[in-house]
Amino acid sequence: MRFSLLILVLIVGACKPAPKQDVGKKAQSAKPNILFILTDDQRSNAINALGNKELNTPHLDKLVRNGTSFTNAYILGAATAAVCSPSRAMLMTGRHYFNIEPSVYAQFAFPPEERGKSSLLTFPAYFKANGYTTFTTGKQHNGRDWVEQGFDQVKSAFLGGMTTHFGTKVKDYTPEAGWSAPYQQKEKFSSEVFADAALSFLEKNQDDSPFLMYVSFTAPHDPRTAPPAFHDDYPVGEIDLPQNFMPEHPFEIADDRIRDEVLAPFPRTKQMIQKEIADYYAMISATDAQIGRILQALEASGQAENTLVIMAADNGLAVGQHGLLGKQNVYEHSIGIPLIFSGPNIPKGKKVDALAYLHDVFPTLCGLTNLEIPASIETKDLSPVIKGEKTSVRNSMHFAYQSWPGDLLKKEQKSNPGGGHRAIRKGNYKLIVSSKNAVFTYQLFDLENDPWELSNLYNDQNFTSIKTDLLNELQQLISQTGDPAQLDKDEFGLFDNPEAYNFK
Repeated sequence: MRFSLLILVLIVGACKPAPKQDVGKKAQSAKPNILFILTDDQRSNAINALGNKELNTPHLDKLVRNGTSFTNAYILGAATAAVCSPSRAMLMTGRHYFNIEPSVYAQFAFPPEERGKSSLLTFPAYFKANGYTTFTTGKQHNGRDWVEQGFDQVKSAFLGGMTTHFGTKVKDYTPEAGWSAPYQQKEKFSSEVFADAALSFLEKNQDDSPFLMYVSFTAPHDPRTAPPAFHDDYPVGEIDLPQNFMPEHPFEIADDRIRDEVLAPFPRTKQMIQKEIADYYAMISATDAQIGRILQALEASGQAENTLVIMAADNGLAVGQHGLLGKQNVYEHSIGIPLIFSGPNIPKGKKVDALAYLHDVFPTLCGLTNLEIPASIETKDLSPVIKGEKTSVRNSMHFAYQSWPGDLLKKEQKSNPGGGHRAIRKGNYKLIVSSKNAVFTYQLFDLENDPWELSNLYNDQNFTSIKTDLLNELQQLISQTGDPAQLDKDEFGLFDNPEAYNFK
């Protein structure tokens, strides 16, 4: 399909601990169980133990203390403003979004009969085929097919991208019964609904097989409406502004007027951003409380010592940094994510600076469970780094974002479509190339000395050799990964023929 070539281009129950009952009725399996916890829009430092001392996240802090955290973990990027969807598609498959069917990660642009269709192997399906009992709850952003193929049990699944957090419409599924009618619990926060489903599985599961649980929250994604008690914990006037707060972004970039960016007016004010950050923190703390319930239930089940617990997010979020609110960019605040591994044979209290992608999770789970890594995988096994056998698995990594091509064809273009970014990180240096409306902007940052990405070194002659090396390395990674970007073309040539796309 021509399209593929171009795109190849958790308040009542909130804080209640799980009952300390003995539900560990089955013997521990030989292989470790897996509990994968994914949050939505939680940036890399949005955990107290990972550097944000304003945040109250006691349960995630405990995971950090009990496990190994990757302090340079990222997503690759996206080819649509709905960054969550390609990010989750890459997580599922261990492949770069350039090499995943766009009908999976941009379903809004395809006819109903084509949405979610894929021939690619996912990690739930692979572990299911290798003897794991698989369960999921929460956000499923890539359609029904992968859910049906990968999971034996589905409870309170949200099929979509974003929704209200009170009254989230969810469905259940088993291969025998199919999909239930949608239902909702209007009095419960979404993270509590999903935690309830996870607790139910842990309490009822009697299978002697190891289990894989995929618990996928819709928080802290907006609307940022946590239970009121959590908002009370973050008085707006006491919130610190980020060092890179700006009223507006300094130059025109891709999707700078997308839905995420118009949630608040321009120019941004300090009080406005303090409110956005306070609400964001409330959502994270509310979800942390529900993660705590799940971890307590795991302990009560008798299976905790034989369970790998992985926590990550599908992308970060600007929330006032660089004049932005959303995640449609390649700055650290939007591509950086938490990535924590805890469990049997995982070093405790360890932080590693090895470069890691979210979609390294699939091969890493294989490495930690002694399963062969499927040939379809395009990313790296981080288990040697976790075990201390290696200090890294890659020397550099690149990032990509672009506006969705179909937006250029709309008669009413309210989001200022078009444009894109390509970026590379190697060592402490990061180079960003942005192109919009025939204007190229280059930014070079020393992340060790300038983690807020404020001082552009691109035109500093002292960094000429570094700049050249990064540009060459970026081109190599583009070629190696199947990224269709052409750095010498306006907007990287990604929109040269938008009429060729097979949109609905």
